[in-house]
Amino acid sequence: MREGITGGTHFALPNVPGLKFGDVRMCFLPRSPLQSSFFVLFALVTFCGLAVAVAQEGQELQGPSQEEVERYDELQRLATEQRIEAAVQEDQTGTDPRSFSNKWMPFFRSQKLENGLKQYDLMAFGTVGFSPQVGMFYEVPLAQYRDFRDISGFPPGADSTVIGVGDTSLKFLVNLERMRFTFGKEGEKSGSVLLGTDFVFPTATNDALAGNALLFAPIVGVVIDMPFYGFFAALNLYYTDVYKKDSAAKTSRFVGRWFYMQPLTPPGPWWGGLYVMPEFQPVYDFETDDSSYWIGIEFGKMIAPGKIAYIKPGWGVDNSELVDRDKTFEAGFRWFF
Repeated sequence: MREGITGGTHFALPNVPGLKFGDVRMCFLPRSPLQSSFFVLFALVTFCGLAVAVAQEGQELQGPSQEEVERYDELQRLATEQRIEAAVQEDQTGTDPRSFSNKWMPFFRSQKLENGLKQYDLMAFGTVGFSPQVGMFYEVPLAQYRDFRDISGFPPGADSTVIGVGDTSLKFLVNLERMRFTFGKEGEKSGSVLLGTDFVFPTATNDALAGNALLFAPIVGVVIDMPFYGFFAALNLYYTDVYKKDSAAKTSRFVGRWFYMQPLTPPGPWWGGLYVMPEFQPVYDFETDDSSYWIGIEFGKMIAPGKIAYIKPGWGVDNSELVDRDKTFEAGFRWFF
């Protein structure tokens, strides 16, 4: 080994007879049987190692085995069942606004107004829980039908019926830990102050099915435990228009949803899981200086844990405006998932 001109290290070729600079003879190959055997063994081991590495890489590229997939699916199923069981323990009837568990709650509603207008709505309703403290409630009128034939003074020749999609509502509620409280003997009862917002988007396909406005409402509510596993909730909303068409009326309206849920029988037997939930809704329109009232009574039955069916008849109370509700009926289903 010697120093090169530029200061780098160079290797000198061994002084082997017949070997000249630039000669490509493989002078390093084994020359004895022992060396040849060792060289062959080393080549075989190297080849086998490369083959195993390639096989493992191919297996990784092929993805997990069927057994691993089935195990993953089973873990997912068990996690879902545990989540549903926890939600059912917290909110067995699916009516407590403090609970933000995932629920799918479609329902059908029919209404007759004081002026004779008949309304039939098929609603997609549900809850998405982002966390135990934050939830979203969506309400999408998948199909709305309006029958104007019983309205006095209806213009002849005009369309007497309308069908289409209605306006969409998105509510957001928060149930913060610092806004919860306890009361009663040794703090055995609890309550929560709920805050939120409601957005009503003008998604209707016909002017007769909508308000032609983007509405916004802050929500302030309180929910408190009652004896015998019941609870009382009072949600208060004030709607105002953020955007509207020129033909749409200005919105300035208070809506209250006050209800009391009382279980009647404990879950379990075929007659178990019955409950009743009366609801009172006061409505005051600041633009027309008119107030209206509605009362409904929900009767529900827990078919299985996390599956509830109900009906809710309702009546308007001492209403003076023609657009106020006269009679209503609702039937629906709640399903935890």
